[in-house]
Amino acid sequence: MKISELIWMMVLTASVVLSMTGVVAAQKAGPPLTAGPPVKAVTATAPLVSSGGSTPDISLPDGSIGTSKLASGAVVTADIADGAVTGAKLADNAVTGAKVLDGSLTGADIQNGSIGPSKLTGVVTAVTTSAPLVSSGGSAPNLSLPGVIIGTNTTAIGNSSLALNTGFGNTASGARALALNTTGGFNTASGFDALFSNTTGGNNTASGAGALTSNTTGSGNTASGNGALLSNTTGSNNTASGTGALPNNTTGIGNTASGAGALNNNTTGFGNTASGAGALAFNTTGGNNTASGLNALPFNTTGGSNTASGLLALRSNTTGNNNTGVGTFADVSAPNLTNATAIGANAVVNASNKIRLGDTNVTVIEGQVGFTSSSDATKKENFQPVDGQAVLNKIQRLSLTSWNFIGQDSKQFRHYGPTAQEFFAAFGSDGLGTIGTATTITTTDIDGILMIAVQALEKRTREEVENLKAENATLKARLEAIEKTLTK
Repeated sequence: MKISELIWMMVLTASVVLSMTGVVAAQKAGPPLTAGPPVKAVTATAPLVSSGGSTPDISLPDGSIGTSKLASGAVVTADIADGAVTGAKLADNAVTGAKVLDGSLTGADIQNGSIGPSKLTGVVTAVTTSAPLVSSGGSAPNLSLPGVIIGTNTTAIGNSSLALNTGFGNTASGARALALNTTGGFNTASGFDALFSNTTGGNNTASGAGALTSNTTGSGNTASGNGALLSNTTGSNNTASGTGALPNNTTGIGNTASGAGALNNNTTGFGNTASGAGALAFNTTGGNNTASGLNALPFNTTGGSNTASGLLALRSNTTGNNNTGVGTFADVSAPNLTNATAIGANAVVNASNKIRLGDTNVTVIEGQVGFTSSSDATKKENFQPVDGQAVLNKIQRLSLTSWNFIGQDSKQFRHYGPTAQEFFAAFGSDGLGTIGTATTITTTDIDGILMIAVQALEKRTREEVENLKAENATLKARLEAIEKTLTK
């Protein structure tokens, strides 16, 4: 039965009672009453309220039905129209746990916002939690997760993470991540002990167990991988990606290592870039080196400004500077060369300030146009005259043959010319210094020797021609004299 129906039944009952009272009174007074004027007013007795007039509305005032008026369990869901019970209908603390049958009230039975805290008493007495949640206890407890801090500008998840933090904009995920951070800001640490020792360093990012764990005041570092930048303390603007990348760097600045063990031993070296597992692995204090490829520049220690690209490129360099190796196994022949360049797989350059193209398997070095070398007179000095006749004499003694390099196809790759040993023996010194080597011939040198020889031949030929002309003139004069004698 709905409460509205209950109210109307009470009103009807009251009306019936009034009617019955009138009948009984009339019977006691005498004969029945004759018809008279219509009813002009109906009065009501509390708690009923009449709106007045001949056809009044009879109602119950708000709050007139209290707890004492209802027996426990007397009102069930079926007796209450949807939305009929509002806050205005209930006295404060009128509804207790004992007054509500389990499961009897649903969301459809209660008007939104109609039941506030003042209407309920004794309903919630305690809240319990299960691990890992922790409750502060009581009827209105605070619930929390141990090791989790979610602040306005700071987030920490993990035991002791950001435990001492007063900095701004830090995020730590993992036990002891950023544990000692004090005022450092905008750091992100993910993994056990990541950025553990950081105190005032800022703008660091560490991902992986132990990544940047020793960093204290270094800033702008990025470490991704277990143990990456493990020992870095005050070094800044380093980037390490890969397990054990840049693990021993302490104060080095501006290094980039990508690959397991890349720049493994770097301590104070700066401006190095290593891409590939083991690249620049043994570098300690060398700076501005670039190594790309598995174990590229692996044994460089203090050498600087070297560039190696390719598997084990420049593997022999240790202290050399400004060297370049491009290609698998491209290398220098000594550990301390300077400005030496090897280009091509297995190419090896054997002297400073020298470029080597390709290995011994190369048969052709080709280009669309001829090689151009500088021959600017303003760039030259110490000019010395050369005896052309002596050059011709030396060329005359050279063993000029055709030949091929050992291992090359003798049907396809044949060549003309002297050997470097003979050429160097003949022309390796001009009395002022050394020219060339005993194993190589420079094309500009052999071109120069040939031009000197041509010039000497031209001079010899001209002199011989002049001598022949003079001799011919003498013979001609004698012939003319003889002819004159014979004609007399």
